[in-house]
Amino acid sequence: MTPKRSDYGVTRRQFLGGTSALMAFAAMGGLSSLLAACGGGDPTDEGAEPGDDFTGELGVLIGTHMDPIKQLLEQHQANVGFAPNVEEVTSPDLRTKLTTSFLAQSSPWDAVFVTATLGAELQQGEWLTNAGPFMDERVRSEPDLLTRGMGAVEFGGETWAVPWTMGSQLLHWNKKLMTDAGLDPDAPLDWHSTPNSYDTFVEYAIAMTGERDGVQYYGLTDAWADQHVLFTWGGMLHMHGGTFLDEEQQPAFNSEAGVEALQKLHDLLHVHKCIDPAVGTYTWVFDATPGFFDGTRGMFISWPFVAGVAAIPDAAPGIAGHSAFAPNPAVVTSGSVDGSEFFGVPVYAENKDEAWRLLDLISSREGQRVVALGGWGSIYSGVLNEPDIVEAFPFYPALAKAYEYPVEGGWSEDRPRWTQFLSDEIHEVLAQRKSPKQALDDAAAATLEARRQDEA
Repeated sequence: MTPKRSDYGVTRRQFLGGTSALMAFAAMGGLSSLLAACGGGDPTDEGAEPGDDFTGELGVLIGTHMDPIKQLLEQHQANVGFAPNVEEVTSPDLRTKLTTSFLAQSSPWDAVFVTATLGAELQQGEWLTNAGPFMDERVRSEPDLLTRGMGAVEFGGETWAVPWTMGSQLLHWNKKLMTDAGLDPDAPLDWHSTPNSYDTFVEYAIAMTGERDGVQYYGLTDAWADQHVLFTWGGMLHMHGGTFLDEEQQPAFNSEAGVEALQKLHDLLHVHKCIDPAVGTYTWVFDATPGFFDGTRGMFISWPFVAGVAAIPDAAPGIAGHSAFAPNPAVVTSGSVDGSEFFGVPVYAENKDEAWRLLDLISSREGQRVVALGGWGSIYSGVLNEPDIVEAFPFYPALAKAYEYPVEGGWSEDRPRWTQFLSDEIHEVLAQRKSPKQALDDAAAATLEARRQDEA
């Protein structure tokens, strides 16, 4: 199969699962209340145990971005002797497509694409078959599963979908800019394992900021527009030992850890002034990434695919040959936010054993090699560290290492709503209209009030 080419002129093999997370992030919003009000079938275990009732029919809903899955579907067809009925959907359209079908208590698909942001909503709607027996038998038996990437589909002591790729954010940096500023370009490699290395990260960002030869350089770039800001702030929340939600899924982001993380975010912009003043309007694709690729920005916390593109001279002329990467720096610990993707089996699926047979291939080590060689992060650290795969994708070991630290995303069925409250309040702080404590308390209060109204 020939990989598609991106707007940067590189093949999809040269990207990693961060792209998936951007798409999943764009899908947020809209139908949380509908799911809560109109839950479908019972959360039964019927069909949860993988069996051998193979019907020779299989419907699959996949994302348009899933080139490795398309390759595995071809392999599956050769293995089983029949062609699955495959339908593609973009991530922003996924929620509407699934809920429209499930509200009618039907599913033309036996296995469906599930983003991290959708997992809790689909489970709350009682629309996914329990994937726990399959996971226990086929996936958790592998000792190197990146278990921190499973949080988006684990609820009530059960697992509701099977991962096909995992990806969290990494720290990327321009080694040449560091050297030019008299800094050690290899120091960031160890920041993730060094408590309070965040302070050194800030010192480096300040040192790289300034105008040289008529060109403005900033030590840091990022994407903080709208809800984009939650990824970097979420990573900082985890660095301080905090979480978005507590074990009862109540707001915990207004903890002392959250306040300290938001103060640090504010200070990057208004105290240290080591990041572009327009960062509050920046998106990854149109603003932050081009600035990093043209060599005028020193560091960038973003998705792993950035490392792949940054190594290509035609795509990133200002940094190719000078890019490095590692897990994020630490305060109490390192931390990031997860962007994994999954496949679930609808409760209305008519060919569940056929679905489990396909997911067996996708989640196998053989299947995960196809995923990794296709430019997406494997769910197994061992696959991410296989020599031939690392040769093609040198940043995979850093991705595996990042999953040794917190990557929790605050997965709840009303996440699209409270993340909007939260991002809006964070922007109040960045605009210097509220203190971090007031803003986070206001976001928590809005979340609880919206839930109270739902219950009423």
